[in-house]
Amino acid sequence: MGQYLRKATIEDRDLLFQWANDPLVRKNSFSTAEIAYEEHVDWYNRVLDREDCIQYIYMDGEYPVGQARITLNGDSAEIGYSICEEMRSRGYGQKLLALISEKVLKEFPDISTIFGEVKPENYASQNAFLHAGYTETYRVFQMVRDGEHGK
Repeated sequence: MGQYLRKATIEDRDLLFQWANDPLVRKNSFSTAEIAYEEHVDWYNRVLDREDCIQYIYMDGEYPVGQARITLNGDSAEIGYSICEEMRSRGYGQKLLALISEKVLKEFPDISTIFGEVKPENYASQNAFLHAGYTETYRVFQMVRDGEHGK
């Protein structure tokens, strides 16, 4: 059967909750706090109802190995993805990105740009994007007010 993407269903809610709270996923996310189950359920129900956001499960045969979500905005699509802990470091990230990119270009002809945002320390994801044919276009710099000075 090979590797493929399938649209996520309500039955995937708990699997995605488990993956979302994996310590490495939390570390590499822009929001690093652990996710409460009730919060996940509310968010997931909203995602399933949205037309501009599509959640996929990345399969290798009958085994789920990761997830990808595309968010459409005008002529661009943002990709967010993760690979389950036991299947990391096997090249699945690059393959998932190639599959999701192909799907976006095929199913959404108005999309001209596909991108993903990656934290500077997330070298695995950076390499996956680069090996899937993406180029790094910019870096974001920020200054965060520490708690001592903002009171």
